Amino acid sequence: MEGIARFQTDVAEVFCIADGASDFGAQVFPSVDADTLSLRLSAAGDSTIRTAFNAFLIRQGQALTLVDTGYGALAGDKGGALPARLAALGVMPAQIGTLVFTHLHGDHCGGALAGDTPAYPAARVLMHAAERAHWQDRDGPAARVILACAGRIETVSGGDAVAPGISVWDLPGHTPGHIGLRVGARLVIVGDIFHSAALQLPAPDTATIYDTDPETATRTRKAALAEIAARDLVFTGGHAVDPLKFARLRVDGDGYRAIAA
Repeated sequence: MEGIARFQTDVAEVFCIADGASDFGAQVFPSVDADTLSLRLSAAGDSTIRTAFNAFLIRQGQALTLVDTGYGALAGDKGGALPARLAALGVMPAQIGTLVFTHLHGDHCGGALAGDTPAYPAARVLMHAAERAHWQDRDGPAARVILACAGRIETVSGGDAVAPGISVWDLPGHTPGHIGLRVGARLVIVGDIFHSAALQLPAPDTATIYDTDPETATRTRKAALAEIAARDLVFTGGHAVDPLKFARLRVDGDGYRAIAA
């Protein structure tokens, strides 16, 4: 189906669902000069810095876990496809039992509310304690989500179980409580440790303007990518684009190249 990629793990069926798509401007990667940007994009077969706003549906029998909610209406016509794509998979919002936020930037939590009402009314809501603390007293979509879901929020940290065979992976730096998930023995969801595979996998020290703590984010990215490559894990992320929605890493010079899983 358009906008939906599937991967079967040992513990779950996992769908990467694009809520929308766009292009990043070069200013998102301030350390990459124009010539280097052009070379890296060309090597990846791209002419623009493509991105997607991904959410993830994890199906374990009748149990459904949603990871992030996309940009929703905050992105205008560049977001908001998640509900229809869930419906195409036979999933209605009230069927989601667990909602996990990798972090609370608008492109990950924007689809969590319908107006001021939770869009996934039956779901327990999981986020890192540091993420909740960072956003709850600020203006913006994150604070609105925390307020609307306050009675159902459970805080988690690295190693905590989310569902059978699925655990939290602490990946700080992009935001204070940024997390990923380890899904069984083979798959990891890495959130926003990268925003452009074309630009950041060949040079993992490339940070973005969206990183709250660029130094920590860079250390996290390097460590995570090294583990993924060493263990030959399949990975997917919040901004992964076709044809690499689910991919593996191969060491390539000082960085990595991705191959479709």
